[in-house]
Amino acid sequence: MKRFVPWEGSQSSASRDHLVVITDPRPKSSELRTAMKRLAGSLSGDALKKCLVINTDSPAENRRFLKKNLPATSSSDGSSGTAGGSSSSLRIMCDRDKEWMREYTALGEKRYSITVFVLRDGRVEKIAREVEAEVLSLVVKNAISSLS
Repeated sequence: MKRFVPWEGSQSSASRDHLVVITDPRPKSSELRTAMKRLAGSLSGDALKKCLVINTDSPAENRRFLKKNLPATSSSDGSSGTAGGSSSSLRIMCDRDKEWMREYTALGEKRYSITVFVLRDGRVEKIAREVEAEVLSLVVKNAISSLS
């Protein structure tokens, strides 16, 4: 878990850094892919650096998606489970067995859908469940701005 949440277990209350984690347990989710395109087009590079997408697709599938759909901001960095590598690209991590999603209750109760977490100071600061692709960018922007 610490790979996804670098400050996990940190006792430092001075840290005001955050990470926006967007999850979707559905394989090859067209809704998530639409949302990622919109997110990459609407967020600044700095805000995008603090976003992480976690899905159940393979690293190769994620690299192909990024190369085809977000060519200006993506390249393979060669690390296991990660797609995207330039400093302004959208980062995608793979959770093929849904372990991280189960740990952070991202699977939903009735159906699988997009869930957004804002992690800060070693804990979940905000959570939004069943987020639609059309409003994901707005949800992420509002969540980030509410942290100030």
